[in-house]
Amino acid sequence: MSKKPNNAPQAGASKKQRQQQIRELARQERERHEKHERRVRWAWQGGIGIIILAVIAVVVFVIVTSMKPTTTSAGPKNMISDGILFTSNDNKPVPVETPALDEGGTPTLTDFSQYSDSVSVVVYLDYMCPICGQFENANGEMLTQLTASGDITLELHPLSFLDRLSQGTEYSTRAANAMAAVASYQPEVFLAANTAMFTNQPAENTEGLTNDEIWSILQSAGVTDENVKKAMDNETFSGWVADTSDRAMSSGDYSYLDTPAPVSGTPTVVINGTQYQGGVSDTAALAKAIQQAASESGGSDDDGASTETPATDEPADEPSTEE
Repeated sequence: MSKKPNNAPQAGASKKQRQQQIRELARQERERHEKHERRVRWAWQGGIGIIILAVIAVVVFVIVTSMKPTTTSAGPKNMISDGILFTSNDNKPVPVETPALDEGGTPTLTDFSQYSDSVSVVVYLDYMCPICGQFENANGEMLTQLTASGDITLELHPLSFLDRLSQGTEYSTRAANAMAAVASYQPEVFLAANTAMFTNQPAENTEGLTNDEIWSILQSAGVTDENVKKAMDNETFSGWVADTSDRAMSSGDYSYLDTPAPVSGTPTVVINGTQYQGGVSDTAALAKAIQQAASESGGSDDDGASTETPATDEPADEPSTEE
């Protein structure tokens, strides 16, 4: 037997009482129905909102992914050490050919002991760094000549410390990516291209050069391989540039250096494993440091080298800790 609702009209109640009870039952039923409708409406609206947010998230992801340049941590050819090495052949500086660094691979550091008759000079640079430009302008020709004669081996490491100083265009990365492409596809003109990049160096805190402008500069230095331009447009080596820049600042990755962290600014110049402390624009001081390293390693002295005391010049540009 079913039970009467608690508020159902009671037997024996007066007509007025029954009417009041019926009105109360109707009110309660109306409120119950309205609450149910609100719950359904809220659930429906909430579900639609979640669906809309999910759709928006998917659309944003697709757009961002499609706009993001394709990068890879695989390296260019001839930079297995994270730098390109030049030695002497027939009184000319020639690049040492190496395979490309595989994605996720570990660089193979240059074994300078196989070039024991030469002083090793390793330069870490950033194409946005004005002090690097000063170093190249003062010393580039001398280093090329010493490499050609076999007095030194020269290893250059393009890095991307100063992206923050190009107003969001990541000029340091784009320039280093372009030079990595030169190393990979036309390494014999790398030194000329390196000089040209610094000769046409943009100022800090500007947008830097466009890829088309960089390409024109490289062409003026003898770059003709269209694969270089494709690598620039596709940012083929930008992932590797980021990786090598991180490695350059990490303690222990370059064990032949005497410093706890190899690179704390650009340019960093390392001569026979010891960081050069002389002035970046003092060619005589750099020549003397190379001569001293040759003497200490048993090489022959260069009577034409300067014996002036190395001068303290402009400090190296410090890398960004935000990169």
